[in-house]
Amino acid sequence: MTRRAISVAVAASTLLLAAPSLAADSFGSDEPLRTGFANEDGSDLDNPLTFELGLRYWYSWGAQNFNLGSAALKDNDNAQTVEGQFRIDDASTNYYAKGLAGMSFDINGTQTGGPLGQPSTVTDGRIAYAGGDVGFSWLGNNPHAKFGPFAGYMYWNDSPNLGRSNYYPTPTSGNSQEDDVEVNALRLGLSGKVDLGENFDLTGEVAAVPYAKISGTLGALGFAPTVTGANTAVEPASAVGMDGWVYGAMAEAMVGFHPTDHRVLRF
Repeated sequence: MTRRAISVAVAASTLLLAAPSLAADSFGSDEPLRTGFANEDGSDLDNPLTFELGLRYWYSWGAQNFNLGSAALKDNDNAQTVEGQFRIDDASTNYYAKGLAGMSFDINGTQTGGPLGQPSTVTDGRIAYAGGDVGFSWLGNNPHAKFGPFAGYMYWNDSPNLGRSNYYPTPTSGNSQEDDVEVNALRLGLSGKVDLGENFDLTGEVAAVPYAKISGTLGALGFAPTVTGANTAVEPASAVGMDGWVYGAMAEAMVGFHPTDHRVLRF
């Protein structure tokens, strides 16, 4: 099972809030506002938290291939997805945390080996995911470059609608279930960011997935009827369950454009 998350394009419209917190008290109509603390005490005014919030859209190509005995279920689909994301950087410790969550709103494609082995089109379904990482920069409090390790978790549900196989007792009757494929993955990797002049930056990450739990239901995986004399049997008598582990890798690269100090577009 694969999905090329940035095969075509990823565009993020992000609002950056990178200012230290200030308290404002008014002592009278003629007195100026004052800050909440002085800078000489080593406060976080020199090392503020920065926050990044944004939305992304991406168009992806995906594929699935499952085999069980003589039956094979294959899917190739395209999906459009909307994603929300955030990132918090602590310049005083050089740590960061980030998270994201997304949901598809359009899936289309083709499949073979679906209900009773018949090919069909993919017209809907579900792709949903959420995850988060915690990382560290080896470059210290460098405002123009960051590089270091991270660890994280990703939940992924990749369940295009491939149709349903009707189970016992005949090809035209019986129970059926939707495809529902879930992955819970551990991510270990390296991430970096570097400024390219005043208005551009480059960010990227590469992650190994040494272990991921995969589970779910292959409701579209069916077998052709077995005819013996006047009797016709259809197998299986229930949906095919799945439970195991997988491994792999992930990578991402983006170019950012800063039209203002507090906004960035990434592709």
